Amino acid sequence: DNDIISLIQELNIRNTMASETTPLTSSGDAADHLKRLKSYQWWAFFVTFGGYFMAHFSRKCYSTVKQQLQDDAGYSAWVLSEMDTVFMGSYAVGNVISGKLGDTFPPTTVLSIGLFGSGICLVLMNVSLWFDFVHFSETLGNFFILGVYFLFGFLQYS
Repeated sequence: DNDIISLIQELNIRNTMASETTPLTSSGDAADHLKRLKSYQWWAFFVTFGGYFMAHFSRKCYSTVKQQLQDDAGYSAWVLSEMDTVFMGSYAVGNVISGKLGDTFPPTTVLSIGLFGSGICLVLMNVSLWFDFVHFSETLGNFFILGVYFLFGFLQYS
């Protein structure tokens, strides 16, 4: 932050307009710092793009396999419809709350929690399928999958 502030002050002192042909920095340390930041720019872009791609892909995941969830995992049509209702309700609430969280905390922290939390929810949903929670106890299985799907919808705000 101090480097950026000193850079802005330096530009204001020189009273020149920066353009593509005018270097932003004149000191060696600031130029090295800017070069280092530029080297991470592509990495940050691809990590962000990949995270958002997977987050949007995961939203569609369970809506496309509902028939298999009903046939193979034993979930009733009522539970599958409740999963959609719970997801959309918690997603709407999460979008409202995420605005306040984004103003209060650094946006990268809010986005990271949302993306990683969504991933954890997907793992928990698969754990419930692997260990066959519905056939162990139908009430437990339904409650677990709806609770995880509620949290999943809430965390999809990112």
